[in-house]
Amino acid sequence: MANTARKPSHLRLAPTGAPSPNANDQPNLIDDPFAPEFFASACCGFSIGQGHVTLTFETARCNHYDPSAKMSRVVVGRVVIPAQAAQALVLQLNDALERSGLSPTKAAAAGMAVQ
Repeated sequence: MANTARKPSHLRLAPTGAPSPNANDQPNLIDDPFAPEFFASACCGFSIGQGHVTLTFETARCNHYDPSAKMSRVVVGRVVIPAQAAQALVLQLNDALERSGLSPTKAAAAGMAVQ
């Protein structure tokens, strides 16, 4: 019986005579100096589903109108990326931390706990 399952679009062969797409070709990166930026003191959670990873970030804030107000953990943003991009992010971030002397592996071995 012939395999009738469709290959993902990035694995399909180009029609005869057409140039084959190069998997290493990526669009140029344009660094927008006006892109939004936010500060977060922690990543308070994540979820994985439907091929995406959602990272939720928090920071501590208080109500300055109430002198007795306690600090609260406030969600300041979420980032949703494809699972494959999340895997690449983990590898790139781990490599950058290792090169900076902030080895996640060594920190875990020394007892650093996941927060």
